[in-house]
Amino acid sequence: MANITVSDLYIDGKKMPDPALEGVTVSREKIWSSNTGRVASGKMVGVVVAVKTTLKIKWPVLTPAQVEIIESAVSSKSNPFVPVKYTDATGSTVTKTMYFGTPSYTVYSWADGKQYIKDAKVDAIEQ
Repeated sequence: MANITVSDLYIDGKKMPDPALEGVTVSREKIWSSNTGRVASGKMVGVVVAVKTTLKIKWPVLTPAQVEIIESAVSSKSNPFVPVKYTDATGSTVTKTMYFGTPSYTVYSWADGKQYIKDAKVDAIEQ
């Protein structure tokens, strides 16, 4: 897995707040054919049919307005599969159709009459 800094992250065409430093972890998972497994000799057999990407995204301290931008992009009931544009571990800008795990947030503090959120994170999984 590679940790990268991404300043231009777009979900469903919406610019997201900048992720935290080292706030995007990119994983590439091999998807194997349905006949994959071990035969009697113990040898692995099967065919890789696809390689799919998972992004683990986390943000630094956010305002409620920034959380709303993230929520509106990752919690859609009507369109769960959306384009996600990001910079991958090779430095290339890519767009993949993805869906999202459960976002989580910690209410951090109230300062100067404003609420702040920390530990905001969500996983994006390629369709």
